[in-house]
Amino acid sequence: MIQLNKKIQEKFNQMCQMGILFEVELTGRQVWDLYLNSFTKENNPVFRDPASSEHNCNHCNNFIRRYGNIVAIDANDGYKIVTMFDLEDVDEEYANSMLQMAKAIKNSKIANVFFETFNELNKLPYEKCSLNNSVFRLGTAKNEKRYTKAEAEAFKDSPVKPNEIRTFNHFYLDLPKAFVDTSNQSIEQIQAFHRDNKQVFQRALEEIPLDTLALVRDLANQGSLLDIDAHLPKVMRMIELKSLYNLGIKASINMDNWCWIFSHKLPIAKFKNELVGVLCSELAEGKELNAACQAWNKRVDPANYMKAVAPFTEAQRQKATKTIVDGGYEESFKRRFATIADVKADVILHMNVENEAAIANVSIFDGLKTPSTQHKRNEFEGIEAIPIDRFMKDILPYTTGIEAYLQNNHVGNMVSLTTAENLNSKPIFKWDNNYSWTFNGNLAGKSQIKEEVKSKGGKVDGVLRFSMMWADGNGDNSDLDLHCIEPSKNKGYSGNEIYFGNKVSHITGGNLDIDITQPNGKLAVENITYPSLNRMTDGLYRLFINQYSARNSKGFKAEIEFEGELFSYEYNKAVSGDIQIAEVTLAKGTFSIKHILQPVDTKSIVKEIYGLESNKFHKVNLVCLSPNHWGANEVGNKHFLFMLEKCKSPNPIRSFHCENLIPVLAEERKVLEPYGAVTLIESTPNQLSGLGFNATVRDELVVKLQGSHKRIVKILF
Repeated sequence: MIQLNKKIQEKFNQMCQMGILFEVELTGRQVWDLYLNSFTKENNPVFRDPASSEHNCNHCNNFIRRYGNIVAIDANDGYKIVTMFDLEDVDEEYANSMLQMAKAIKNSKIANVFFETFNELNKLPYEKCSLNNSVFRLGTAKNEKRYTKAEAEAFKDSPVKPNEIRTFNHFYLDLPKAFVDTSNQSIEQIQAFHRDNKQVFQRALEEIPLDTLALVRDLANQGSLLDIDAHLPKVMRMIELKSLYNLGIKASINMDNWCWIFSHKLPIAKFKNELVGVLCSELAEGKELNAACQAWNKRVDPANYMKAVAPFTEAQRQKATKTIVDGGYEESFKRRFATIADVKADVILHMNVENEAAIANVSIFDGLKTPSTQHKRNEFEGIEAIPIDRFMKDILPYTTGIEAYLQNNHVGNMVSLTTAENLNSKPIFKWDNNYSWTFNGNLAGKSQIKEEVKSKGGKVDGVLRFSMMWADGNGDNSDLDLHCIEPSKNKGYSGNEIYFGNKVSHITGGNLDIDITQPNGKLAVENITYPSLNRMTDGLYRLFINQYSARNSKGFKAEIEFEGELFSYEYNKAVSGDIQIAEVTLAKGTFSIKHILQPVDTKSIVKEIYGLESNKFHKVNLVCLSPNHWGANEVGNKHFLFMLEKCKSPNPIRSFHCENLIPVLAEERKVLEPYGAVTLIESTPNQLSGLGFNATVRDELVVKLQGSHKRIVKILF
């Protein structure tokens, strides 16, 4: 027995070096039965009790029943099970028992990870132990017994004599500290944790195809999944593991044992239950691609879920590539900032350059030199106001020099003109040239709040819009709410109230279509819009913002828009209670407004905008319409562009917007949208950047004119 136990300990030490110990489904009681039943009668004689035998020992019984089904997995041998009974050169007495136990255990499946707990070991009748032990004794190595006269004479032909002391050796093991848990968890708790990890891990490998994991990776790379960066490494790791799993299946490796090894202490063992695992499972189960992506974006970022680009598949990417290549549009998507030299003379309404050679075909230019002087807006309150159409028709043709007064509230008007690197490349837009324009913030039009509302699915094309934006990356997690109290049939404004608890007015059609409660520091918006005048009631509409939960409120920005007129508001402190914004009155189809919170006043603050100081006049190098209205084109909204000298976009910009593409390319929007978002063009010298004004949005620009005489006028848009 001593030599046998030494061999078992040596084998057990090898198993421990494999890193993890397990238990198989074959119970310790079944292993014990195999042990006893595998002896021949000659090798297991009666000791004292005729009903028992020499090897039927209580200490050995307890040891094998508790530890006999411990195994390891050999990763270097096809993930096969290794037992402590895989022994060579065993005495004939024990050889068959060792062989039969090992064989049965190897044919069983793994059921649990093996652990002992410090608390349990101190309850068992083993050696006393402490937390300082490097090894812990499992079982009893030996015991001595002095037989009484009665015990010696209890059985006929007993081999023992009265008062004889006999020493008995038993099965035992020394277990390294690494396999003893010193927390207060039970063995059942520990095993359940590892068992669940293995089961969830294996389900993920069996139920989520490799191409689904690859699809999620591609969706992340194309920008279709918000806040995916922290989750993407898990997807990449699962791609590796899934590939190994598939290879193992083909090679007939025991992948159940493989899963036990790889799931042990694997941080992503429960990948299937994590957010990104749920997405993978939904796609694997056949959920529609767009719906699955939108569900992900709502889960990770309820405030911004609509900002992600639409997902596309590899097949869609290949189709888009074929459309572009076959249609001859490759050169058209290689884009840059436009310069004055790129713009043809017939679309230039005014030009000012120092190099006359660059404008050989242009007869009007401005050589006016002006000093850099700051002004206040109130200096221009009494000047002549001229509608843009009249300015373009009656004044601009006779003007030799223009300077534009850059105001702080022009930040949203900053615009840049872009074109293809090859000016002769095939047009990709709905108009017959390859020029496009991009407003500040990579927008296709003015008003950041308006664009954010649109990006989140809100409506901005109604007759009256009330929008709010807050928590723009400043850690603000407050819950702010838009409210609108509509006119009642009686005088005053005690009528229906639109807010988060009553989002749609069935009387007027007014609708709160975005309600965000948890910004978590990310840009959030809310929006109330009225789609039609026909249903609206004449009277007073009271617009205000309520602090539902302040948390760490930092303030907000708000807008009210009607009849092409836009009013902007800022509240730069913690919000408390109700903040009254304005009262809008509708009378006979016409809106008027009374400001309670004063609109943004930018009279005296000097800022740098696109490299230029605000509250100053800056030379206009070029005046033209937006490219969609060059020549005979009349596509979409008309913009008036006043390009300023030394004006330069501070950041890379989009060179095209998918809503402007021709139909054949617009069909490939799912691919081209993320492409446009990642192929931004870098700022360059001499770029055409300046002020842009939408013909349908009420705005104004103060200009200083040089011609037959000097004067300052206010252009009204």
